[in-house]
Amino acid sequence: MTTSIDIVSFRPEHAESVAALCRGEGWSSYSDPEVAKKGCLAPGAITLVAVDSSNGMTAGFAMALTDGIAQAYLAQLIIHPDFRRRGLARRLVEEIHARTGVPRLDLLTDDAQAFYDTFEGEAKPGYRIYPSREKRS
Repeated sequence: MTTSIDIVSFRPEHAESVAALCRGEGWSSYSDPEVAKKGCLAPGAITLVAVDSSNGMTAGFAMALTDGIAQAYLAQLIIHPDFRRRGLARRLVEEIHARTGVPRLDLLTDDAQAFYDTFEGEAKPGYRIYPSREKRS
């Protein structure tokens, strides 16, 4: 069966399904629908949702943070397990990049290097810092 997937801009009614995708991946930051809604609609955020046109199911989503001029950061990319290995992640990355209007996307990953290696670009070291937390040993 061929499924048609539409890529649409995030709307508040997507908040629950985006939060469910985050919970499914163990990502706590957007696991609450209200937090997801606020974050996905924040100034400088571009959030796209992949929707199965046959049943309205959220197949995935991507979010980039950008100044719209020189830089963008791919902050989130999740594809529902039932929709993986169909090119949907690539479609989301390419579409979100086009909508940012900037020359490149920066990102961090700890488990999807092989996927990002398929794009033109280069790996760079990065950090995730928590300045307000006490140092842990």
